Amino acid sequence: MLKCWQALLLLLFGIISTQCQNINYFGVAFSPYVRSDNAAWSSYTVEDLKKMLRILLTKHNAVATYSMGVDGWTLSKPWDQANSNCIIARAASQINKERQSVVLSVAQGIFQSDNPAIQAAEINNAFLAAQEANQIWRGTVWGLVFTNEYVNQQNGQKVLDMIRSNKNRANSMGLRVGTRIQICGEIWNGPNQQILIQIAQASDYIMCNLYPAHNSDNADRAVKGISDAYYSARDGFWRHNPKLEVMIGETGWASEGQTFFNPPRLNTIQNLNNFWNAMRNWASSNRVKVYMFEGFDEPFKGPSGEKSFGWWKRAPDNSNYYIEKTTGRRFD
Repeated sequence: MLKCWQALLLLLFGIISTQCQNINYFGVAFSPYVRSDNAAWSSYTVEDLKKMLRILLTKHNAVATYSMGVDGWTLSKPWDQANSNCIIARAASQINKERQSVVLSVAQGIFQSDNPAIQAAEINNAFLAAQEANQIWRGTVWGLVFTNEYVNQQNGQKVLDMIRSNKNRANSMGLRVGTRIQICGEIWNGPNQQILIQIAQASDYIMCNLYPAHNSDNADRAVKGISDAYYSARDGFWRHNPKLEVMIGETGWASEGQTFFNPPRLNTIQNLNNFWNAMRNWASSNRVKVYMFEGFDEPFKGPSGEKSFGWWKRAPDNSNYYIEKTTGRRFD
């Protein structure tokens, strides 16, 4: 993470163009699968990813990923020949080396699988990716995210076991361990309270996925609700581990279509813009790390609004440029 004096120095040289305090706390979730033509998930190159990451750098200096891209087709391949999520850390480290500074930090995601071999490969490959990235430029990868929204009555113990069994290895490499969950409020009560307590005690950080309330039509009210939920969860976790860093691992607002919290009429580009700006201000003033969902639209998610949470989108004809949805600005 950049210190303010480093960000100001970069600003003087024109490398970044935003306030240091905002960029320190305003991260973004990132997956590279932005094409709408059914391109293979393994077809995105390091240069493709670097292009997208440089665009993200115009507003963010931190990304959180979800996976090492391991599936049944790629299980036996080298770690960097899985689906293209696997090389995000490599791309970020190369950018950092070019800039001679950690201008982009990475929380490396590890996706969940009921297949023990795939799960083991996801974990081991994440260590290999982090090791390589931090050899290219030290400090690029700061932590490993053990699964996404996987903690529940059935799988919570699995996540806890992953964190416990890999923490020493991670910490010895300068990496922190934690998970991304959508049930942070249950730290106070509910069916998952006990496993959440144990996960909090074993982890270095927790990412809470917190979204606006149903039928949200006002960004400021939505942020107030998220703020209340965040501080309640943070205080609950701190009862069991006062050293735990509690972040917002996901929050967002689609620009169109039906989503799990809003009908299409409320999912507009204007509401997305208002919400992101309000969350940026909240993250800065509260000094809480927030990862917005998400950097780019993901067309593969189908006709619903779930594909439209991105701040940017790929060109409609899949040409190699991107569009900032709130301004129409083209990024070549």
